[in-house]
Amino acid sequence: MIDIPEGDYKSGPSKKTVKVQKFSIDTYEVTNAEYKEVNKEFTIPAGKEKHPVAEISYFDAEAYCKAVGKRLPTMEEWEKAARGTDGRNYPWGNSFEKGRANTLEAEKNGTMPVGSFPKGKSPYGVMDMAGNLWEWVNAWDSAEKKYRISMGGSYFDDEENARVFAILKSIPDDQHEYVGFRCAK
Repeated sequence: MIDIPEGDYKSGPSKKTVKVQKFSIDTYEVTNAEYKEVNKEFTIPAGKEKHPVAEISYFDAEAYCKAVGKRLPTMEEWEKAARGTDGRNYPWGNSFEKGRANTLEAEKNGTMPVGSFPKGKSPYGVMDMAGNLWEWVNAWDSAEKKYRISMGGSYFDDEENARVFAILKSIPDDQHEYVGFRCAK
């Protein structure tokens, strides 16, 4: 896990100042092998032990985090860990650069092992926060609490959705081949 210090950061496309308390976040998305350790009935796709686990509902992600003594990050925590404090659009800066994330532009047509794009790390050293898989966070889209939020884009999405403030809304029990998660503390 990587420690993220307490402090302000610039949030969303408007770069509104938001304060976040100190927290820790997993360096990588939870892998198939890690998920299998907690959920013995889970079947790892052949050769994908080090790929991020996908097709996991919000409830499954939350249960895994609790089982390992962690929790899902809040939307604000996730964004700060991905973005740093300077309001950048991508973990590495303000302009999209092919080869820094597993997005549609990388033409991989699926997930890659976690950490495959080291030049795309965040200012804090957190990996794969743009592309590979959207990641569940502990946030609702509105006061009606109908949709949960995922962040970060995926291999299935283009550079627009890989921006650190892009969100995907889904009902909490949805499972998609392009959504995974990481834990926080």
